[in-house]
Amino acid sequence: MRLAIKLILVGLLVASCGGSDDNNNTTPEEKELGALNLVFPENNLICTEGQDNSTDGVNIEFQWSASTNATSYELEITNQETNTTDTRTVTTTSLAVGLPKGTQFSWSVTAILGSKTLASDSWNFYSEGTSTENFAPFPAEISVADNGNGTVTVSWVGEDLDNDLVDYDVYIGTSGNLELILENTTNENTNYNITAGEQYIIQIISKDSNNNTSTSRTYFTF
Repeated sequence: MRLAIKLILVGLLVASCGGSDDNNNTTPEEKELGALNLVFPENNLICTEGQDNSTDGVNIEFQWSASTNATSYELEITNQETNTTDTRTVTTTSLAVGLPKGTQFSWSVTAILGSKTLASDSWNFYSEGTSTENFAPFPAEISVADNGNGTVTVSWVGEDLDNDLVDYDVYIGTSGNLELILENTTNENTNYNITAGEQYIIQIISKDSNNNTSTSRTYFTF
């Protein structure tokens, strides 16, 4: 009787260990990246939280939520005034970066797991220390919806800290063949005929009452 009990206990232990090994043997190729969200600096606002690092610079701590299974993150910061991009790779969900004051930036984060990547949305902000009361518009946020009949609906949303957005110029086309579809329009959507399998470019120029402009661009294929 004791021998039978011992054999049953040994069998249970072996089964338990076997199940644990199966869970731990999941390869990176079998895992999926979880969604991640940007946290700070906030979208379409002036970032007033930072530490001065010189007479014209400020350290801003970028923060985002964790992506399940990610082993690292790529932080991308674009200076909208010089159109230059600073890319940093980290294993944490925050990073302090020195930036010039009074400047418009966009930023995004990409989660990485082996060869797999997952990008966040892109957010815009002004670095603190801005003394001007005449802000350029933030780049418009563009979205594209397939109407299922050979056309797409292109929509966009513009933001300006001064609330003095006037209108937009909208360009759509293929590489090297952008066409001005709408000029000085106050609309925020339009329909466009497409050819399946072709890659299209959408470019939107936002303009305010002080002749400041910003440009946003996106690509799509249906």
